[in-house]
Amino acid sequence: MTRRAAIVVLALIAAALVAVAAMAVPSSPIHDKATLGLDLQGGLEVTLQAVPPRDRQLTDDDLKRSVEIMRNRVDKLGVSEPEIRTQGDDQIVIQLPGVDNPEAAAEIIGKTAQLELFDLEADLVPPSIDAQKFPVAKGSIYDLLAGQQSLVKEDAAESWYLFNKQKKLVAGPENSKAKALQKHGGKVPDGFKLFATPPKTVVVSCGADEPVCPGVGQVNPTNESYYLLKYDPPTVPEMTGADLNLDGTRADFDPTTSQPIVLLDFTNRGADRFQEITRAEATRGKLLYNTVGGGQGDADSFNQHFAIVLDREIKSWPSIDFNDYPGGISGDNGAQITGLGDVGEARDLALVLQTGALPVEFVQLDQTAISATLGKDSLQEAKIALLAGLLLVALFLLIFYRFLGLIAVVGLGIYAGLLYAAILLFDVTLTLPGIAGLVLTLGVAADANVVIFERVKEEARAGRSVRAAIAQGYAKGFATIVDANVVTAITALVLFAVATASVRGFALMLLIGTAISMLTAVLATRALLIVLGSFSWIENPRLMGATGGGVPGWLKLDFIGRRNFWFGFSATVMAVALLAIGLRGLNLGIDFEGGTQMTFSTPQPTSLEQVRTEAAQIGQADAVIQGRGASTNDSYEDFSIRTESLTQAEVRELQSSLTEAVDAQAFGVKNVSESFGGQIANSALLAIFVSLLLICAYISLRFQWKFAVPTLVALAHDVIITVGIYALVGREVTTATVAAVLTVLGYSIYDTIIIFDRIRENMPIMRKASFRVIGNVSLWEVIPRSLATTFITLLPISCLYLFGGDTLKDFAFALLVGIGAGAYSSIFIAAPLLAVFKEREPEYRRRKDDTEELAGLQTVGGALVVEPGEEALAEEAEDLVAAAAPVPSPSPASPAQPAASSSSSARREKRRQRRSTKPHGRAR
Repeated sequence: MTRRAAIVVLALIAAALVAVAAMAVPSSPIHDKATLGLDLQGGLEVTLQAVPPRDRQLTDDDLKRSVEIMRNRVDKLGVSEPEIRTQGDDQIVIQLPGVDNPEAAAEIIGKTAQLELFDLEADLVPPSIDAQKFPVAKGSIYDLLAGQQSLVKEDAAESWYLFNKQKKLVAGPENSKAKALQKHGGKVPDGFKLFATPPKTVVVSCGADEPVCPGVGQVNPTNESYYLLKYDPPTVPEMTGADLNLDGTRADFDPTTSQPIVLLDFTNRGADRFQEITRAEATRGKLLYNTVGGGQGDADSFNQHFAIVLDREIKSWPSIDFNDYPGGISGDNGAQITGLGDVGEARDLALVLQTGALPVEFVQLDQTAISATLGKDSLQEAKIALLAGLLLVALFLLIFYRFLGLIAVVGLGIYAGLLYAAILLFDVTLTLPGIAGLVLTLGVAADANVVIFERVKEEARAGRSVRAAIAQGYAKGFATIVDANVVTAITALVLFAVATASVRGFALMLLIGTAISMLTAVLATRALLIVLGSFSWIENPRLMGATGGGVPGWLKLDFIGRRNFWFGFSATVMAVALLAIGLRGLNLGIDFEGGTQMTFSTPQPTSLEQVRTEAAQIGQADAVIQGRGASTNDSYEDFSIRTESLTQAEVRELQSSLTEAVDAQAFGVKNVSESFGGQIANSALLAIFVSLLLICAYISLRFQWKFAVPTLVALAHDVIITVGIYALVGREVTTATVAAVLTVLGYSIYDTIIIFDRIRENMPIMRKASFRVIGNVSLWEVIPRSLATTFITLLPISCLYLFGGDTLKDFAFALLVGIGAGAYSSIFIAAPLLAVFKEREPEYRRRKDDTEELAGLQTVGGALVVEPGEEALAEEAEDLVAAAAPVPSPSPASPAQPAASSSSSARREKRRQRRSTKPHGRAR
């Protein structure tokens, strides 16, 4: 890059930063702000899975129509910037940021809205109707179906239900026996009961929150009631939602009682059908009054009813007075649903009916509800972690790289501005994992500068002028940066392709940050240095941190020669990790096993025992309850409760109980089905496998397959150790853990590529050296750089662990362990294993007798300590190290350097001539 080009680059960057600043100013005409995700502002995320109809295959049109209906419902809820999209072949993901009542919204958007209108008494079957044709309610599905199993025909059953020993429903309703037993290996467990509905019948409920239910002799019943009705479409039910005029269906108030109602407006066919049904009910009611009642007494008790059933729940069952309407009720004026709890319920019910029925039934796979308070706290914690990470990285660069560090800090500022612009321009939704990705990319951006600056310092120590060192450092470091960042991008792309929505935010930020970090490292900071290179003061090596002898003596170990020790140590650690995984197992979170996890906080420290007592009182005695954060006498302010999957009603009951007992607040609820957990687990394994495959392919193309195999072994080493430590300490494994493991793959290979790149560079230079010497010299040269990149990456991750919330802590823990293991495996596993493969090649086999040439050599303070009789060996090692260094070029600013270089060359030539007449080492 010429100085003119550098000035143009800096001018463009300055203009871009001015535009970014303008976007950040609220009064600016181009002001914009980042979109916050659900976990940072509160809201709801739901994953729904379509259930294929029994009579046909699920189609793309079914999903498209369902998305359209759900979007109409969300629009009527008034949610800003909702996201509704399909996922896979049969799933829909709905994100509603900032919604005030996540639970209510979840019920509305996923409601099938299967509106059915039954002639109640005519359609009830035993045991739900008595001999006098009056409804009979049952208190449980078990009691309803227990006496009907002799009538069941397996191929004709509409629904299947599985009950445990306590007669509690554990699975169902499912449309097949196999699905009802799916969680139990296809067999009915001992003591369990599997019931099905008799042919052409269906179970319908009446909620405990309804004013009155059929066959229940009390107002406002306290328990759910269940009934068995005929079900033989299109005859029964007599009418469906298809008979409604959606435009005329609306919420209203009863003019006589002022109670909320929903008005139903029928189509022409629906109106005629409604009158036919009510006429039959009036006729039947009068007949019962005359025959059963003898024409005496209360005639109203013999009135028949028209049941309005929504999603198999009786919402209203108005009576048809045979005295007032002997010919039935005309449907021209519609009908109404009464007995609703409040205006909100009437509005929500009308909303579902107005948008029409979903074409297929949906089951909920995953639901995450986060309160606005919890989101605000998470955002504040993430901000602290981000700022602390940025500050520590800047201090490290300034202390260890001086003027170059100042340039790197300026580059980080440019990086931060461009990253903010990318977030706004691409409308990236910031999530908690996404901010974790932002913090991590600070290390990515700094690493790229470290790789280049270490190169610059090497060139300066070798005798080049500072200007020439800068040029050579960027030229030689570029390939290493590209290789390392491409591998990081591969893992981010794989993670984005297969991960769940929340983890995709992390993958996207890591991908964007990696791209921008390359831009700032190879373009922005280089342009700065080229422009500043015109000043004479930049030629001071001390200012650049390029003084000193380079690699400290204590690092000059025989890494390659001691490989058996390293391999044995790593094998022992991996064996312990595998034993921990096999014996202790992993503490899989609900992301993988399914269930309900609720988090909340209390204003004052509350004991775990008190929370357990409250959970047990509502039937959650088996719940796993943990305190989070700081503890005071076994009391906490933050808690996590994990149970089997709860219904919306059970979640509300638990929340209400905790709020009343311990003043719980800031609730967060995550509900994952077991099937969805299995899907996530499979996706995680696929992501790791595909990442390893792509990394292997890339390394093989850029280097050769013998470089790829040690890389894969080192990656497997890092993953096993990371997962093993999770098993040992019992930390919960979540989707964030999978993201961290994939990130570990990228960062582990980052260090490995730095080492392999130097080995590849030294191989043609050190043409007579054994691979043991080449490997050791290469490691000596790059270990400071490798350790610096590892340390500078661990700095922001440590901030995530110390200052981030619980989600960020789990993520950071995996990264701390994995990146530490990766730094070890790159030096002690990958490079020595590469030597094993390369020494088998004919070229290096011929040099095998020289593999002892570093034996006995030790270093103290950077100087070689030579044993008696090994002077020739010492001289050979010095020559090999010198051969790896770039040849200095003359510089006008350093007139003494050419002479020094010439003197050094003369000394090396003299030693070569002396050794040519005095062979050393083993006989060939």
